[in-house]
This record gives sequence, structure tokens and C-alpha cells, in this order.
Amino acid sequence: MANIGSSEKTSVQVAIRIRPIVNEASSIKQSRFQRPVVTTSPQSPNQVVVVQGEKKQSFNFDYVFGPETGQPEVYEKAVEKLVLQFLEGYNVTILAYGQTSSGKTHTMGTANNHDIPSESKGIIPRAISTLFKTMNSSQLKSRKFSIKVSFIEIYNEDLIDLLADNIGNDNKPQVTIREDSKGNIIWNGLQEIRVNGVEEVMSHLSRGSQNRQVGATDMNAQSSRSHAIFSVTMTQFVNSNNPPNSPVSPTSRPSTPSKVRPGSSLRLSRKLDDSDCVSITSKFHFVDLAGSERLKRTSAIGERAKEGISINSGLLALGNVISALGDPTKAKHITHIPYRDSKLTRLLQDSLGGNARTLMIACVSPTESNLTESLNTLKYANRARNIKNSASVNSEEIGWNDLDHLRGLVLKLRREIKSLKTTSLPNGLIDGNIEMLEEQLIELQRSYSELSQKYAKTSAELAIHQENMDSSPINDSSDVLRLANFQKAVEPVIEEYEKSISNLESQLALTRAALTHTETVMQEQESKLAHAEQVNEQNITLINELRLKIGNLSEHESTNEQY
Repeated sequence: MANIGSSEKTSVQVAIRIRPIVNEASSIKQSRFQRPVVTTSPQSPNQVVVVQGEKKQSFNFDYVFGPETGQPEVYEKAVEKLVLQFLEGYNVTILAYGQTSSGKTHTMGTANNHDIPSESKGIIPRAISTLFKTMNSSQLKSRKFSIKVSFIEIYNEDLIDLLADNIGNDNKPQVTIREDSKGNIIWNGLQEIRVNGVEEVMSHLSRGSQNRQVGATDMNAQSSRSHAIFSVTMTQFVNSNNPPNSPVSPTSRPSTPSKVRPGSSLRLSRKLDDSDCVSITSKFHFVDLAGSERLKRTSAIGERAKEGISINSGLLALGNVISALGDPTKAKHITHIPYRDSKLTRLLQDSLGGNARTLMIACVSPTESNLTESLNTLKYANRARNIKNSASVNSEEIGWNDLDHLRGLVLKLRREIKSLKTTSLPNGLIDGNIEMLEEQLIELQRSYSELSQKYAKTSAELAIHQENMDSSPINDSSDVLRLANFQKAVEPVIEEYEKSISNLESQLALTRAALTHTETVMQEQESKLAHAEQVNEQNITLINELRLKIGNLSEHESTNEQY
């Protein structure tokens, strides 16, 4: 897989969102603990100020949104440009972190449903609306798109496919995490559903959200009891002569998500020549983390307590990864990043320190009763700003994973090589032309040499006669006149010889260049053919191995049935 352009280092961006003060569920809180101690700075728009008695602490972030900030402003300032970068072919991750009941799910829009007013819709529905609108703009009319969505949750360290048809069945497919030879994280067993419009995506998001684990605690009546990742995978087919290196611009800025007719949003009927096409695959992960919580405050017992411990365990592992990547005092000495300590960090390995553009939205409560959790969240987010990712656009020529395409390519390359050898630029003809031109050049050079020698001899004799005439004017000048006439007649002939020799030398150089070019083209085609045949043989070997394994499994099942 080749990269269009080299990878570039980008820092994880961090946005802070301070939720409004609301009446909280716990009856033990007194009104004096409800006063705001986490505020925005009037002097600096990207600064958060925390007041602890007489002490003040300030933190600077990429974006800071106060309690009065609405959903449209959060999206337009922090998220919209990431959607456009996703369309350019970059992997993108947005993750929402914060204590329980701090507004993460509201901000992300994970629990999207038709009852939510347009102005209150979160990041996911707005991003999907922008995505499909921009794909259908005239700016991208030359591209062909394929969009798939998936929805996974991590509940008590189990990976659950929220879009699976048999989600409540014990026989549901097992989701596993593995790493390919290039270090990319792959989620095996996770269902990816092809979609053609905004409404289809929102339908799958709503269905998956209904399957997600939620429960009531003393701090949140609808507390998410699992980490959830809603993913959009986009494959776009682009002409290799016109790669998407230029930035994509929004067609118009949507204030609220709009509807797109299903089936009309993707230009899937447009045909592109496979030989001139590359496929670019990018992934957009929307991560809604479960809130950190203290059992003392949530009053969780039994299954709820077990869920809280699992949630905090995953967040602790995430914090350790962020510390290893983003703490300057530790980063110099730590060579091991503990991604494998939890399934959450394993899933987010590409997003933290890998090939992605990442935005963390840290949601905090402004009240004094939540000061400890809010301060921890701010410190956590501040470390994340130091994480460096290497973002790049990943592409590959179409068909390298398609056995039929590879077979066709091998035949096509063989025909091209045969054509080069026999018709378009025949080597025998070129060799014959070179020999003929070289013979003509040698003959001209010989004649030119003889004529030049004779001309030089005549010029010398003429000079001697002229000297004699100067000393003896009475001598007969007939020889001198004869020599002068000869010199005058020979000069244009010599000039013509020189021109002919120059032309022949130019023709010979051009013919040799044509031969060199033909040999280069043939070598390139033969190299490409050898690579295609090698990939073809590997795929055939893999298919045979899979067939053998399937046969062995069938025999094993038959044996078990007999017993």
C-alpha cells in the first residue's frame, strides 16, 4: 500500500466543554457545593480557569466551550474541518471523555433519535450530513464512493457488535482484535453495513444505541455502562492522474443536519478505468467513552459496581497510554506503550500515536461538588495535547486483492509486451536502422576526410603561388587562378558534407534513444508482469490453503456428528 504524499506529524487536538449547571440527582448535595468553580477566561478564549479557594489554576487548550455554547458552534469550530480531512483520505478519531453525567453522549450525538430537536443534535448526525453533502458536490464529481458503518461497545472487557442481528444470542459472532503485518489494527468479526445516505446511517446509529448497555446510578439516570465506538469507513476511487492532494472545501455550512434521500447520495454508477484508478480508504471513529465514576458517589452495588470497576479499569489503561505518549518527563525514558493493557486502548492504538488525526473532547462539570473529577479530567486532557500522530493518506491500486483482476492484468501485460516486441517498436527494425545509419555516417566521414585533405593541399599550393606572385609579378598566374576556382567550388561541397554528417549523427542519436526507451518500457512491463504473477500465485496458494482448512473442518464436524 502506497501513501499519497508523505506522513505528517500532527498533535492530538483537545477541546474542553463545560456543561451548564443542572439540578443533580443526589439529595446529599447542598446548594453551596453547586457554585461554579470551573469557568472560561474572559482574557483568553482558549483558557479554562479552576478556582480552589484562594488558589487559581489555568489550562490552555485548542478549543474551550462554555456552558452557553450550543451544539452548532461546537461542531463548526472543532469538528467540521476534520470531516473535510476525512474526505481527503485521512483517518480521523473524535473521542469524548469525562466523568459520568458530564455531557459526553449529548455532545457526540450517539443516542440520536427523532425526538431530539435539530439544534440539539450532536456531532455524529452533523458530521454525516456534511459528509454526504460534500460527496455530492461538483468538486468531487470525478470520484466514486463506498461507505460502510459499524458500531461496537466494550462492556466488562467484552467486545459486542451493536449492529449484529443476533446480539442477544449466545451464538453471536465473536469480535477480536488483531494487528496486520504493517501494524494496522483490524477488528475481526465486526459487521460492516454498506449505506447510501444520511437516513440509513442514522437508522443504524439509533438501532445500535438501543442495544447499548445503560443503567441508572445516583449521578445519572441514563448512565452509559460501556465504551462505544461508531465507525464510518469510506473507500473512494480516484483517477491516479488526479489524486486528492488539494484540500476539500465545504459546499455550504449546515446549521443543522438535513435529510438526504436514501439511495440518491452516492454516485455508485459512475465507471472508472481500473488501470488508471487507485482506492483510498479512510476511517472515522466516533468514540463515546463511559464516564469515570467513584462508587462512593454513584452508590452502585452488584452488577452496577462491577460495571463501574470495568469502566474505570479501561480509563486507567487509557490514561497510562496518554501518559506514556504525552507526558514529556516520561516520554523520553519510556519505550513501551501499554496498548495491550485493555481492549479500549488496543482499539484506539491507531488513534493515539498512530496514523490518524485525533480530537479529544473533554466534558467537565463546573460545580464545586465535582471539582476533583473536573480537575483530573483537565490534567488528563492537558497531557493528551502532547501526543504526536503521523497522519497519512493510504492508497492502493485497484484490484491487487482481486484474483480475477490479477489474472486479467497478467494477460493484458503479456499482450502489451508482445506488441512492443513485434509491432509498435520492433527491435529488429531499430537495429537495422542503426546499422544502416552507421554505415552511411562512416562513408560520409571517409568522403569528407578525402575532400578535406584535397582542399587543404590545394589551399597550401594556392598560398605558395600567391607568395611567388607577390615576389615575381611577371610570372604566369594561370595556376593560381585554377587553384582559386577549385577552392571556390569545393567550399560549398564541404559545407554540405558537414551538414549531412550532422544530420546523420542526430538521426543516429534519436534512433539509439528510441531503442533505449523501448528497452526501458519492456523492462518495466516485464517487472510489473512478474509482480502480478507473484501476487496471483500467492492468492492461489492462499485459496488452496483455505479450501484445505475448510475440508478439514468439514471432516472434523462429520466425525463429531457420528459420535
